[in-house]
Amino acid sequence: MLTGAKANHFKMAKSKNSSQHTMSRKAHRNGIKKPKRLRHPSMRGVDPKFVRNQRFAQHGTEKVNKEARLAKAQA
Repeated sequence: MLTGAKANHFKMAKSKNSSQHTMSRKAHRNGIKKPKRLRHPSMRGVDPKFVRNQRFAQHGTEKVNKEARLAKAQA
């Protein structure tokens, strides 16, 4: 084992980190697919004031749509 000034002269060879040689081709064989999106994304972490208003707005929209359907059925 060398110490002092001579120790810096002998360094280990750097190892290879990665190779992307065929990775793109392999990835495209089965196609690069978009992640599946949920129908109703979670409201967790969203501003509570916004979520509350959203709930009231959706309820009002459902109410109007229901009334429109009933009016259309009667006509």
